[in-house]
Amino acid sequence: MTLVAAWVRQYGKTKELYVASDSRLSGGRAWDIGTKVLDLGRGDSVIAFAGSTANAYPLMLQLQTAVRMHPKTRSRAYELTELKGHVLRIFNAMWKSITNLPVGQKTPDPAEVSFILAGYSCKTQSFKIWTVYFHEQSNEFQFREASKHRKKGGGNKYFAFIGDDANLAKERTYEILGERHRVDAVGMVMEPFEVLVEYIRDATKPYIGGCPQIYKVYTHLNTLPYNIYWPSRASKTIAFGGRPLLPYEKMNIWQLIRIHWK
Repeated sequence: MTLVAAWVRQYGKTKELYVASDSRLSGGRAWDIGTKVLDLGRGDSVIAFAGSTANAYPLMLQLQTAVRMHPKTRSRAYELTELKGHVLRIFNAMWKSITNLPVGQKTPDPAEVSFILAGYSCKTQSFKIWTVYFHEQSNEFQFREASKHRKKGGGNKYFAFIGDDANLAKERTYEILGERHRVDAVGMVMEPFEVLVEYIRDATKPYIGGCPQIYKVYTHLNTLPYNIYWPSRASKTIAFGGRPLLPYEKMNIWQLIRIHWK
């Protein structure tokens, strides 16, 4: 399965958006090379999934293609808040196109998948994190914006998890913030990423694993993927998008070295 995290990092007056996930594909086996975070090619947004790859990959790849082939969507003439509606229409149109169901079944089984769509909105001058989830009663995908955690985090922490143990990951994030006396501080650093790595390395969570993959979105409408030394810098093995690079593969992308930001 999967664990995906999205959060706004703040240090001083600077804010950046991060989206990260594990890389494990499962289903009777573990295959730790699954790309789960996709750049939509607009510079302002990425999408990530948790759940069934049989549902997730067709939806995500068709969305990526749809963005690239439509000039107004690709060029950001359709702003991020408008892209959100476009995503929903594409996903629901695709879902309704499913045919050849078992005899007597009128609708497909509920989609066991959820997504995070995240990016920077020029219209609102702010980062946005939305969860795309399947609403079984209406048999369609719907949106929900991430919480700003007003009750627990003072309303100044903007983050979300989806996937396995998402609620536990949220609580663990607050444990780390509490240990560092940052619950009432403005913003976050990289605590959700630390939780993701912790869960990846937790042998009691075999459904989360593989190298973490991470993207950053800037306010100046650029996305930055990271290479990661995995399982450690000492290993000298660099992975990108969950896949360890071959010795001759050289990528002009930053390496993420640190795992803890205390």
